Amino acid sequence: MQTGNRIDTSLFAKPAAIIAWLVLCILTILFEKPAIGFFLGFVFLLTLSSYLWARFSLRDVDFELSVNRIGMFPGQVFTVTRIVRNRKTLPMLWADIREACIPEDCAAPLMDVIVERELYGNSENGPEKIYERLYTLSLIRWRQSVLFKDEWQAKHRGIMEIDTSLLSSGDGFGLCAEGRPYKNTGPRRIVVYPRLARTSVSGIINDMWDTRSENNGFLKDRTVIKSVRDYLPGDAARDVNMRMLARGQSLKTNVFETVTPDTILFILDSGSFKGGDPEVFERALSVTASMIDELVKRGIRTALMTPASKWFGETCSQPSSLEYDKYKMFELLAAASQGGGGFTADAPLPADEPGRIYIICSDAGLLTIPAGILLYPEHKIRCLSTGEARGGGENMRVQPLFDFERAV
Repeated sequence: MQTGNRIDTSLFAKPAAIIAWLVLCILTILFEKPAIGFFLGFVFLLTLSSYLWARFSLRDVDFELSVNRIGMFPGQVFTVTRIVRNRKTLPMLWADIREACIPEDCAAPLMDVIVERELYGNSENGPEKIYERLYTLSLIRWRQSVLFKDEWQAKHRGIMEIDTSLLSSGDGFGLCAEGRPYKNTGPRRIVVYPRLARTSVSGIINDMWDTRSENNGFLKDRTVIKSVRDYLPGDAARDVNMRMLARGQSLKTNVFETVTPDTILFILDSGSFKGGDPEVFERALSVTASMIDELVKRGIRTALMTPASKWFGETCSQPSSLEYDKYKMFELLAAASQGGGGFTADAPLPADEPGRIYIICSDAGLLTIPAGILLYPEHKIRCLSTGEARGGGENMRVQPLFDFERAV
């Protein structure tokens, strides 16, 4: 049990006990009990040396923790590296590294290093269980650095931090121990994105143009010829440059200017999922992340709006088709909490009017979205429900969210 910076120090090696051993030793010598005095003197020297060794064991000792990957998907493996640097001339006979954790963490080491302990008297409901990751090192010589790595695996969607590590050391007899917390200064946040599922965004792309398109959501503006290129087998006959052909030049194909589609804004209404099935909520996040992934791959500008969570405030990301910004949206979805609260009245709205709005919710009748969203043109709003596709009224179309999933 941790008490201040000292950990599991024996009662016989406390400062008061050491003084008591010395007093008893002197008294036995005065009363001419040499055998007992010799024993008490030995105990005094043993406990004093153990105490002093423990006090100086963590002097000039540095600790460093780093993670080789910050964001990943469930099932992926990453490496956590720890370095203990002993800069003094006194060796460390042993060292323990302890890090607080909970069984629900989104990632965990592959090897069994989780320790469960019970603290009695701290809770009215019985002993309080605490969990920690425990790593034990043997001898660390003077002016030596020890580096060790362990493999971790992402378990499920979520975010966790390895904020503080507690390093402890002491004497070789285990009588005294000293502990010191080390704040991890490097990247320590581990983000596990929602699991990607196989989805089809053809319905969204068709809806963006109110027509079908075979160009991943981009249409050709046939009034603007950007350039010409050599004809290739399979090019449409209507794309051939007839003027150059009439002049007797080689066969050329027109390259037309493309028209970019509308911006898409996904709004995660996690407040509407309150009290619902957690598996449905996780599945909704998985489908949403998969649709964002597919749209960004097609070069379509996509944005995400989420309510406040433990890790982020209310957020509306900037529309982007960049891979970097896609992972920022994945991180917002990783931080989402079911029923954690709806949007507030001053929730951030998009700076520019979005082309299409898709609201992810459990039911259209339980929306907690800002009223300002409903001021956008009604034909651009779609409500993707995880339940029945009902409700929504005249200003909003309701569609089943899971219709976008496709079997593998």
